[in-house]
Amino acid sequence: MKQMKFLLVALMAVVMSVSVTSCMKGDDNTTGSGYTVAKVKSNMLTSISFTTIDGYTLLAGANSSLTNATSGDFVYLAYTYDTETDVDAASKTIKITIAGAQIVSGNSVPPITVESDNEIYKSNRPVITISDGALSPLMFDNDNLILPIQYYAKEDASKHKFTLVYYTDKLKGNKNGEDKNDGLTLYLRHNSEETDEATHIFSYKTFDISGAIDAYDEEYNSYPSKIYIEIEKSSNTDGKVPETTTSTSFDYTHK
Repeated sequence: MKQMKFLLVALMAVVMSVSVTSCMKGDDNTTGSGYTVAKVKSNMLTSISFTTIDGYTLLAGANSSLTNATSGDFVYLAYTYDTETDVDAASKTIKITIAGAQIVSGNSVPPITVESDNEIYKSNRPVITISDGALSPLMFDNDNLILPIQYYAKEDASKHKFTLVYYTDKLKGNKNGEDKNDGLTLYLRHNSEETDEATHIFSYKTFDISGAIDAYDEEYNSYPSKIYIEIEKSSNTDGKVPETTTSTSFDYTHK
């Protein structure tokens, strides 16, 4: 339940249009707060440091929720800081106190072929959306994709697994045997071990799509200019997975 409460707080952040990057606005009492997906730089016995998508370094004391986090992991953070004493604009460093934390990396990105696509990666639940106008998919860097996923759960978010697959023989998607679009196409799959899910929750998930990017470059001798993510979208609580997918896309620039 503690994990569900944290995810519900995250959903409130979405409703309030809180950015995925660090919030730098405080109030008259100099207390600021932020929500962000950050990459772990180091995790020591007494301290942990992160890098944000906009190049800030966040420094915090050790956190029990992140005992297993190692360098390179991605974490969703809720945190507070003092806007006058904790921010060093010259070095882009902020000392923070972690209010909530969840590791959001480690999600599988398997390569498959159209012919071999079978029950292994088939969804048994849909997702509500990965783009709601306030938050949309984006790249943390060249290889790591951040998805803001809204879906239904019951009481244990750890029983929901998200996988992002790509077809090595149809990297641009498949439409009646032809290329579906002009960019790299990925397919989000959602599997749940729960039943009777009816609570609308939100969670960031990160995916290392370097294998798909490299496969695209090898096939077309260039990096994709767009990334398409096909989702099985439904706002119903009946758990039925639609037969057709809904596409969300964004521009991609390999730096």
